[in-house]
Amino acid sequence: MENIEVIIERNNDGSYTAVPQHKHKIGFIGMGKTVEEAMDDLRNSYTEAKEMFPTLPAMEFTYKFDTASFLQYINGRLNLADLQAITGINRHQLSHYATGKSRPSSKTVQRIQEGITRFSEELQKVCLI
Repeated sequence: MENIEVIIERNNDGSYTAVPQHKHKIGFIGMGKTVEEAMDDLRNSYTEAKEMFPTLPAMEFTYKFDTASFLQYINGRLNLADLQAITGINRHQLSHYATGKSRPSSKTVQRIQEGITRFSEELQKVCLI
């Protein structure tokens, strides 16, 4: 099974696109009003491509998000106050990133990434009994 990186980005109209980064000559992407819809559409597009081209290998997708897409994706799982605690970035500023009102600097993207990584590592150490 091939592990394929998928880039998910928020478009200017507020929709989302999921574009797999692979070497195969068969193109398929996902689009939707939400990140989840774009991911579902990508999986459906892949299934259709696999039916049309049976030699297309089995693929597992790993996702990379732009900041706005990531914030939309985790909405409902973590709120902006939670992300503020995790990243140290003001929730109002995070809201501007999520809605596309402003774009974070590369330094801010790095702070968000580091906060999420730290939080993920903390969660991996949890063991429920």
